[in-house]
Amino acid sequence: MKYTLLLAATLLPTLPLVAQHAEHGATPTTLTIAMHDYAFEAPETVPAGWVTLKGVPKGKELHEATLIRLEGGKRLKDLVEAMKQPGPPPAWMVPMGGPLMASEVTVNLAPGRYVWWCFIPSADGVPHFAKGMVKEFVVHGNAPSAPAPTADITVTMKDYAWDFSAPLKAGKQTLKVVNAPGQPHQFILVQLKAGKTAMQAAEFAEKPAGEPPFTGMWGTVAQVTGDNFLTLDLAPGKYGVICFLPDGKDGKPHLVHGMITEIEVK
Repeated sequence: MKYTLLLAATLLPTLPLVAQHAEHGATPTTLTIAMHDYAFEAPETVPAGWVTLKGVPKGKELHEATLIRLEGGKRLKDLVEAMKQPGPPPAWMVPMGGPLMASEVTVNLAPGRYVWWCFIPSADGVPHFAKGMVKEFVVHGNAPSAPAPTADITVTMKDYAWDFSAPLKAGKQTLKVVNAPGQPHQFILVQLKAGKTAMQAAEFAEKPAGEPPFTGMWGTVAQVTGDNFLTLDLAPGKYGVICFLPDGKDGKPHLVHGMITEIEVK
C-alpha cells in the first residue's frame, strides 16, 4: 500500500495534546494527534469506545494519521518488517481510516493494539513511515455505552465511487463514511479554486508545482472497516472528491479507475 500524494502544507498553530475520557461514557474520548515532520505526538494508551481524533499538523509537509489495527498478537516491529516485503499488505493489518491533516474524525475502538502510520511520501519519494512517522498505542478497558455520533449524511465508498445519501451542504455537518466490502478506499475532499477541476487538483497533489488549484483539503484516509464520522464546516463552492489509494489489481491509483468527481456545495 502506497500513496502517490505529495503536497506542501502551511504550518498550522500548535494545539495542546489531549486524551480525555468523558465521564459516564456520555460523549467520545477526545484525542489530539500532532503530526510532525516526521513523527506522531499522541498518547500511548487510549480508553476503548468512541474516540474523536483531531489532527494537528505541525510540519511543513502534508501528513495523515492512518489508524491501523494489529491483529493476531502482532506488534509495530512486525508491521515494519511486513511493509518491506513486496505484494499486498498482511491480513492482520487492518486500516480503519483516520484524519488527513487537520480533519476531525470519530471512530469506535475495541481493546487491542493499534498503530498510527503515515503513507504519504516526501518530495524525495520516501514515504513518511520510512522516516519514522509511525507510533504504536494500546486501546484498553471496556467500551462505555456512549452512542454513536449522529450523522447528517452517509458516504459509502466502493469500487470505484462514493454514494452520498444526501448532497453536502454549506455549514457544519457530520458525514458517516463507510467502506463497502472489498478494497480499502479514502474520502479526500478539496475545495477547488474558480475555474479549476478535481483532476487538476489530483495532478498537483501528485506533482506539486506553482500555486495549488484548491484552497482546502480534508478527509478520511485508508479504510477497510469501521465507521468514520467526519465533521466538516464547508463554505459554498465547487469541491473535488478523490481517492489516491492504489488498486489491488493493477497498482494504479483509484482515481485512474474513475474514483474522482466534482460536487457543488450550496
